[in-house]
Amino acid sequence: MLKVVAVNSSNRKKNTYNLIAQAKEIFKNNNIEVEIINLFDYDIKNCIGCEHCITKGGCILKDNAFEIMEKMKSSDGIILTTPVYLENVSGKLKTFIDRTCSWFHRPELYGKPVLLMSTTMGSGLKSTLNYLERVVIQWGGFNAGKISRNIRTMNNVVTEDECASFIKHLTMGKDKYEPSLQSLINFQVQKVLAYKLIDLDSEYWKMKNWNNSIYYFDCKINIFNRLIARNFGSFLNNKVNKPHTKNQKSE
Repeated sequence: MLKVVAVNSSNRKKNTYNLIAQAKEIFKNNNIEVEIINLFDYDIKNCIGCEHCITKGGCILKDNAFEIMEKMKSSDGIILTTPVYLENVSGKLKTFIDRTCSWFHRPELYGKPVLLMSTTMGSGLKSTLNYLERVVIQWGGFNAGKISRNIRTMNNVVTEDECASFIKHLTMGKDKYEPSLQSLINFQVQKVLAYKLIDLDSEYWKMKNWNNSIYYFDCKINIFNRLIARNFGSFLNNKVNKPHTKNQKSE
């Protein structure tokens, strides 16, 4: 049985949680087990911007954030959800996302499909889902569907069709996945920054053997997108210089 982690960032456990609960039953019928993680049940401290996780590895804060991150890493797929708060994600989810900063430098969710869910009583669905999509790309994951509802005006029943894309990406071989141009370009940006700026990042990317790759794993890539991404990577690589060390004289 495939295992999926659903991150719920709503404290009320009403509208957004209801979407997760409905989808959970659909996935259960497709031999997919869903574990719901309610962020408000966990101690997640605010990121203090010390950059320890980036430059040295690990986090100096002691709480449950790492536990949640480990669950996400060990899952076959992720459902990332939020109600709309002021045109964006809930504060609790943003706090957790901030704590995953090292995943932008050293992606650990590559190859994992992610289903996005959001609800609103007014506006903001598009901007919220777009933000979540960018986060998933930076984590190294790939977007495998979106389910959203305006609670005032839309039918709140989750359908099999809405879950079909996520189920497909969970069960298909990674070689059949086709990343977006945005994902390919983001990969190039992260790669150049990894090799040029931070030693810990460079070691990680070398260990993964991503230095000559166009993406995290072999998959279907449109020939034009491949060309654009590779050329962009070469351009960026020539523009970004390694910072001077103490033994180097500045010009």
